Amino acid sequence: MDPLLHSLFRPLQVNGSDPSTYYIEQKPSVALRAYVACYWESGPTGRDAASLSWMGEEEAVDRVLPDGCTDILFEYDSVSKRQDMSYCGTFTHPFVSTRQAGSQTRIFAVRFFPGGAHYFHGMPTHLFTGGNYRLEDLWPESIAVIGERILEARDFNERVRIMDEYLNQLLLRQRTNDCDLMKNLLHRIFVSGGSVGVKELAEREAISERQLNRKFGQWIGISPKKFSEVVRFQSVLHSIQSGGGLDWTELALKHSFFDQAHLIRDFRRFYGDSPLTAAKDLRKLSDFYNTRPEASAILKI
Repeated sequence: MDPLLHSLFRPLQVNGSDPSTYYIEQKPSVALRAYVACYWESGPTGRDAASLSWMGEEEAVDRVLPDGCTDILFEYDSVSKRQDMSYCGTFTHPFVSTRQAGSQTRIFAVRFFPGGAHYFHGMPTHLFTGGNYRLEDLWPESIAVIGERILEARDFNERVRIMDEYLNQLLLRQRTNDCDLMKNLLHRIFVSGGSVGVKELAEREAISERQLNRKFGQWIGISPKKFSEVVRFQSVLHSIQSGGGLDWTELALKHSFFDQAHLIRDFRRFYGDSPLTAAKDLRKLSDFYNTRPEASAILKI
């Protein structure tokens, strides 16, 4: 992949709105920026039980949105001292991630830019689409050793350093060839905001639609049509995040929907609710970030 693609596509998530948890992100080193979108971590804030008593026994819920990325997850429970390592493939429907009130589980993760993980695991990415798999069963090299080091690390910055060094070393040893075709295809999709059709993509790159679908299955994990729909959804989400007066008809036209009803119907598929709800969620998230003591450590992507 090309690090310049990141300037064209910056997928949004709505993590971090719950006051009982924190959510932080950090960029990878320069050598990895073509492949890794960010490192991220979430966990309990560490506030005492009394300060959170108003929450009762309710679960903390985060909405997880389709973004074309895949993730390595290190999930650690400080009570049981157990760590689970997994690889989450590309998904095309929103889902919720819940955390029981009082849970001490922390998640440290690597979010790969679309197509980036294939450089490291070398397997067709469609094998993992829509699922969450044991990392030890599929990842090259001795990931268990890295898992132990991350488990023992003092803080988020040290976990980032350990994972960044590991991925840099692994990148140098892998033999997965670069793919100029995929760079071109992603560039066209990102520039169009996900509005370019599969037939046009194939014609512009002088390949068959069958070959196009095969390449996307190998590198991205979903079809070019579905991936373009995810990119368009993310483009709409960015427009909503930018604030100001929202005219849904203008928004529909801007993002090449037939009409407002088409926009809302399509948006619900990927967000799980209406654009109006998304606008409220994003405003709440923005206020939350702006009042967080560690806001300077959060990278908006």
